[in-house]
Amino acid sequence: AKHILVAVCDLCSEVAAVPAQSTPAIRHARETADIPLEVSLLAPEIEILDAAAYEIDPQATTRFRKAIITYYLAELSRDAEERETVKRVLTDWIALSARLRQSSLMTKVPNQRLSFKISPRTEKTLAFVLRETSWNKTNLVRGVVMMAQKDILDKKSRKRIRDLQVIAAAVNG
Repeated sequence: AKHILVAVCDLCSEVAAVPAQSTPAIRHARETADIPLEVSLLAPEIEILDAAAYEIDPQATTRFRKAIITYYLAELSRDAEERETVKRVLTDWIALSARLRQSSLMTKVPNQRLSFKISPRTEKTLAFVLRETSWNKTNLVRGVVMMAQKDILDKKSRKRIRDLQVIAAAVNG
């Protein structure tokens, strides 16, 4: 936030306090700094994400969905091999979903909207991963959910589970 009223320390010249009348300007600056991420997923995919969050931290709320997704986005931005793994996992999930729809086991599964705000830094990471995978946001998030199922619910990656438990302790602490 720019051009707001603050109290400055006489000794060190650092900001010491922010009066209440500056709060709306700060809130507005933070809201405009965050970028919405919205995708429509199948209800079972949202449930997988919530189950993974619960497996990591039983006290985690739906807010922890964002931490899981941003964790995986960061991993995908660093490692081309991880991107290939997500591609395989997503391709398998899409094929399974198509077979289930054809067999009428999944004909009326509702979609749910997943929506939260991400930072400009995370938005840059998201844009990079989208460019590298040539996917849209929905398929990228769907791939992340399927990776979370593989890594967390199927308990294939102790390192990922430990990493996310540390993040959960910080976020939910």
